[in-house]
Amino acid sequence: MAILFESIAQLDHSKEFAKLHQKFHKFNPLKVLRVDQFEIRHSNVLAWLLDPHENHQLGSTFLKKLLTRLLTRTENEEKYTDFDFLANMYASFSDVEVYREVKTDTNRYIDLVVAVPSQKMVILIENKFHAAESVGQLDDYLNHVKSIYQGYQVVPVFLTLRSDAPTHNEYMVLDYNDVLEIILLHIELNRDAISDNIYEFLLYYCEVLKEELVHDDEAAQLALDVYQANKPAIDLLYLSQHGDYRKQPRYEDHYQLLDTLSLKQQEGLRRVYEKKRKTIDFIFTIGSNVLREAFLSFVQLEEIPAEVYRAHVQFPSFILPEWLEYKETIGEPEHGYWLGHGLIIWYERTWDERLKITIEVGPVPYDQRLKILNALEQQGIHIRPAAKIEGKKYTRVFTQTIPVADWSSKQEIVDKMESLFHDKGTMDFFKKMGLALESLEEDNEVEMEQAIRQHSKSAGIFPKRPFIRFAADHGILETDFRIGNRNASFILNGFKELEKIYGTTREKWWWHDSTFVLWFDRLHDGRLKLTLELGPLQADKRLQLIERLEEMGLSFSAHSKQQSARYTRLYSNTARVEDWDDSEEVYWEMVRLYKHPEMHWVLNLIDQLAVKSVL
Repeated sequence: MAILFESIAQLDHSKEFAKLHQKFHKFNPLKVLRVDQFEIRHSNVLAWLLDPHENHQLGSTFLKKLLTRLLTRTENEEKYTDFDFLANMYASFSDVEVYREVKTDTNRYIDLVVAVPSQKMVILIENKFHAAESVGQLDDYLNHVKSIYQGYQVVPVFLTLRSDAPTHNEYMVLDYNDVLEIILLHIELNRDAISDNIYEFLLYYCEVLKEELVHDDEAAQLALDVYQANKPAIDLLYLSQHGDYRKQPRYEDHYQLLDTLSLKQQEGLRRVYEKKRKTIDFIFTIGSNVLREAFLSFVQLEEIPAEVYRAHVQFPSFILPEWLEYKETIGEPEHGYWLGHGLIIWYERTWDERLKITIEVGPVPYDQRLKILNALEQQGIHIRPAAKIEGKKYTRVFTQTIPVADWSSKQEIVDKMESLFHDKGTMDFFKKMGLALESLEEDNEVEMEQAIRQHSKSAGIFPKRPFIRFAADHGILETDFRIGNRNASFILNGFKELEKIYGTTREKWWWHDSTFVLWFDRLHDGRLKLTLELGPLQADKRLQLIERLEEMGLSFSAHSKQQSARYTRLYSNTARVEDWDDSEEVYWEMVRLYKHPEMHWVLNLIDQLAVKSVL
């Protein structure tokens, strides 16, 4: 017992705990009034913001922004087909009526009802700041509003902290991030027109929302560090005031200990907890959350490389390593999007205690987004028509959930992650995604070939005769070269020998899928270019080959050794051709480039490696 109380004393002297506590306990009058703790008080603030006649100086701006935010959310794309967006954008909303705690015939209370008689529209908002949805309540609310406002367009809204999905499919999804962004944008753009007291109130309210929504990486890491160093103290303080964890086996010993404490000791724990409640709650929630730890075990089991996952506390995310091969095809997303890749997969815990996997196409350039969505549709994936509208940024193309009985069990969560990942539906989707990306890659190659043909009309056709002579003089078989409109490519015997050891490329590459390729280019400025390149072998084999060549003295960049690397240029050089119609001149420039000392050295290394590999 003394050891446990000593651990509480040590917690009180922890520098990390003090730093985190300071982060959560900046002065905020709304927190003094406990506005942050009660859902009903958030509903009061929302009612004030939604009413154009109130003294917030926003007019109908907040209400209109909220409506447009509903329309832009991915989850709502099929729920507003009859919504007259333009009419509501430019309506005055001068007759808005806002009602709080509207009682239904079944003695339930609707959090917010916003009626606009001039537009024959009524919005009902079910506000779930921390609470969970009750059975049947959404049906009850919608039926009640429809019966009272007959002939009105009813817009039901399910407002939660983090976009929890409602059980009723007519309800639109909205979260407090939307509320926060609307307020912040307004006060940023209209600071000069807002009185100081209103401005300060809105800032304080935004701080309350940020504290709930924005758990920055520094705060999360601090919480994890404090929890690991002071686990007994945090558990004892938190559980002493939360009896709802008694049914969880992992906390059985804790409650047995708490039950042996005297009333005086229990009161002492209560006082310590109440003094630093917010900080202790945050540390316990983050530190005892096994979702992150389960995810780390999951990526280890699946051998997912570190560069393609992020073990976030609430939304651990990853991509399939093979998607890196299609980075150019998928496109570069907007800065700050997840892992910096246009596709993303993530796990999350839903409000109804299920584990959810989501796959999303992110904010890549519109032309590429549209191609990806069309390619997925051709593979049988349902894509909402609204997802293809220019300006859309996020499209969730796959979701799946599974119930979790014990969220305190790391092993159960790992098992559920594995179940979702290897589920037939998920595997089928991955297959279709792969086929879609492959088809886009092939389309890109066709477009490139067409572009080459188009350019070749002005740049000139690559001369076949001098290259055929070059191939014959250097022992290159007809089966080992191809002549195109602008280039001629070829492989050597050493390349084919290495292919036996290191395998073929992991994707279609030139016409041979071998380890290396050489090619001559006819450039637009009249030069002849020779290039030697290592292709996209399987990542582990590619790295092995690179390491062997490094041991022999050839240098490679750090980028070429990454799992995602596809092509590595080993050598390139150019020569001026004065007359491309002069076969003799072109032939000798080919020979000079091929026999260049540096090129000769690199090719010798490859030949030596091929001989060693065979032996």
